[in-house]
Amino acid sequence: MAKTLSKKSSFRLFLWGMVLVPFAGVSDVILGAVLFGDGSIQEQLFSPTYHEVAIRLLFSTFILAAIYLGIHYLAKTSQKEAALLSRGQDLSLARQDLEEFHENLSRQLRQTSASLASTVELLQVQCSSDFDEKTRFFMESVYNCSSKLNEQLDINQALTELTCGEPHREKTRLDFLANEVVEELQQKHPDRELEYKIQPWLSDWCDQKMLRLIIYNLFSNAIDFIPASRKGRIELGMFNRHEQKVFFVRDNGTGYNDAQAKRLFDAFEDNSLDAELPKDTITLANARRIISRHNGQIWAEGIEGAGGTVFFTCNTPK
Repeated sequence: MAKTLSKKSSFRLFLWGMVLVPFAGVSDVILGAVLFGDGSIQEQLFSPTYHEVAIRLLFSTFILAAIYLGIHYLAKTSQKEAALLSRGQDLSLARQDLEEFHENLSRQLRQTSASLASTVELLQVQCSSDFDEKTRFFMESVYNCSSKLNEQLDINQALTELTCGEPHREKTRLDFLANEVVEELQQKHPDRELEYKIQPWLSDWCDQKMLRLIIYNLFSNAIDFIPASRKGRIELGMFNRHEQKVFFVRDNGTGYNDAQAKRLFDAFEDNSLDAELPKDTITLANARRIISRHNGQIWAEGIEGAGGTVFFTCNTPK
């Protein structure tokens, strides 16, 4: 492709040069006769002086040099374009191979882990009476490790299935999306007493589908932090900071400290030893990945016993 493009460009520039060289000579004759009064046009065409011939030759040489530089630049550009295209194709093939390998490996690990968990569970049910206390302890440890592996593989699958590609930015009303999410969550949690406060006229340039998923995940995370015995209050709002829109989701749940807030967005963080944190952090991990694709930021701030707030920006380009 690079050689073909270079030949076409060279041929076109050569034709333009053949046209421009005599045109430049005739233009110099007309300018000399009309503007500077250096004799008539016929005299300059048929009986030019040595000085005039030298100037026209230098001007023609300048045009030919410019044409040569243009040919050289286009040839180099076409070669770089072909090299980049070839590298892009190689990267695309490598990415496809990695995705297929990752999918096959995840599927095999899930099958093996599920088979191991079911086998251990059957052993515990049918043969637990024949095991001593030490053996039952080891069997329970194997079963717990297998269950934890299944959870991690489920999280990995959820992250893999997350919408890929660059966000399709458009003018989006976040308050409309939040109201749709509220209706969905009310049907999902009919027994919970939850109050939602949505600031009106919330809008930004972002991917509508991705932002709806973020709002859903943040609201679901807020519900996880609110005890079932407490009347929940979830708020979606926005404020401006340095000419940038900062959105937030605030709840009146159990809250968290700074150390716990840093672990909320890690999909593979083990929160089993921290009773105050939700065991499932996949919702916030998905939100972090979507915000990252919007070139934005997301962080959490909270006070233990007094609720927490998750902030995020979409980094809207000016």
